[in-house]
Amino acid sequence: MPPLLARLAAGRGGSPDDVERDLRYRIETLILEGDADQWRTFLREATEMVAEYGGDDAEARTLLASILDDQFLLARAVVDLERTDVDAREQLARAGATPPRSSRA
Repeated sequence: MPPLLARLAAGRGGSPDDVERDLRYRIETLILEGDADQWRTFLREATEMVAEYGGDDAEARTLLASILDDQFLLARAVVDLERTDVDAREQLARAGATPPRSSRA
């Protein structure tokens, strides 16, 4: 996921390598030290980046939207989705995510 996010974030400042390194560190820290709420906050922030992306890399946007949507489904296995999570999944669907039929929001 970090390489895809870095591709979309490249226009926001910083080199793609720096952006990817920072994202990897943040994700690793969340996995090792974070909780479900912190992970869902990260997912919503990444969703905003995908939803606001206006560049030409439609493939990265669509793939990342689907990955993020899957992550929301995994988060739901731990705790129920909040309204802001459902809204984020709707944004991901508009960005091209293709969720499994059995899990549509």
